Amino acid sequence: MTQASVLQRFIDSLKIRPAPPRVGPEPGLYHYEYLEKEWPTRFHLRIDPDGQGLLLANAAQAAVLSASGVLMVQGILEGREDHEIFLDVGKTFPDVTGDEIWTGIAEVQALIADLGTPGDNYPISNLDDPYAATRSRMLSAPLRADVVPSEPEQTRQILQQLWEAGIPQATILVRPDTVIQIVPRIVESAEDLGMITGLRTLAHWLPADVLDEAANAGLDHLTLVYISPIAGQHDELTAAGDHDLTLGHFVRCHEVELCPVAQVPLFRNNIDGLDALIANLGERGVSNISFFALACPDDDEAARQAGALPGSTLPQVATTINEAAENAEVRYLWEPPVRFDTTKSLRDHIIAGPRAAGDVAIRVDSDGTVYPARGPRTAAGNLLQDTWEQIWSSPCFTRYRERLAAPTRCADCPDLPICAADCPRNPRGWSDDTTGGDD
Repeated sequence: MTQASVLQRFIDSLKIRPAPPRVGPEPGLYHYEYLEKEWPTRFHLRIDPDGQGLLLANAAQAAVLSASGVLMVQGILEGREDHEIFLDVGKTFPDVTGDEIWTGIAEVQALIADLGTPGDNYPISNLDDPYAATRSRMLSAPLRADVVPSEPEQTRQILQQLWEAGIPQATILVRPDTVIQIVPRIVESAEDLGMITGLRTLAHWLPADVLDEAANAGLDHLTLVYISPIAGQHDELTAAGDHDLTLGHFVRCHEVELCPVAQVPLFRNNIDGLDALIANLGERGVSNISFFALACPDDDEAARQAGALPGSTLPQVATTINEAAENAEVRYLWEPPVRFDTTKSLRDHIIAGPRAAGDVAIRVDSDGTVYPARGPRTAAGNLLQDTWEQIWSSPCFTRYRERLAAPTRCADCPDLPICAADCPRNPRGWSDDTTGGDD
């Protein structure tokens, strides 16, 4: 299954439909540690209001589950005997035959064993359909939140609200104004809840001792901005010495069993060297790369001169990345293109990064305000003031889901993963912080 078809399946699931009568376990987020042979795996089972659910392994892979599949997964992860699971499923779903139940239990056991295979440790990128799941689902929340931290107690409250909403992973956005000493405490708060936790930052903002403290507190992955394998080109847009620090942090990630992730901004002066960039990362053991384009409409000459990529060029850039990633045998993700703001510098955009890392993610600012990954910077609500139901059903998220559900495929580039959520040439599908306000 391609990344494009996988993401389309997720997009289909975002369409709002009446929920069927719920049967089975109570909705919510359940955290398990499960030993498959000698390898422990962290599983999150999210049960949505319609009874169907998602099973996430190390927040790296996810499987869409039918309501009966949810019951089977929960029984297996809780260590119950097969015959007990069989009886529970038969009692809850009387229309399912005994042979179907036994077949389903075997398939779910195989699924858990497959998801528990070590080697994939990067935040969610794929959604498969292992057992009779339908597309008519009422998804209750995204899968990831990118969080701007404030003081530890308020950030802990935000993480608590995310967990209660059913969001199993959080990436803390470490910025120049972040009090760096509090980062390990925030990581510890997320880990205490059972969340998969990451940091996104520039290397020179994260001292090596703080990285080690965060790893000891339970950090799972570290995302570092990586512009170029040429140190001078990278440092010119970050800080002197940042390139060497980035490579050093990647090495340290392997030593302390963190997953290293390179986040690569795409702009005019680095797209010609993407093959070398991707190959260089692969050779250094950085096998997870995310890309975000700094984009502008084709007629925005000022933005082009500042380094932005015209929207019409993005499919070709995506094709180059797809081929280079396959050759280097690395895994890559597309984050929504960022509309270039000519009132800000190229460096400002690179340092800020995308609003949220992908279409299964949301942005949460330090005061609790929530934003979708794409479109204008329109608030959907506030985690410290509103219920999650109010936020998720807000006009902002309703428009967002409708936009994602609209067909975006065309004959020009039918199989590009970047096209799965929205056409990269269309500014309406970009993350746009230039306008603000309601659209």
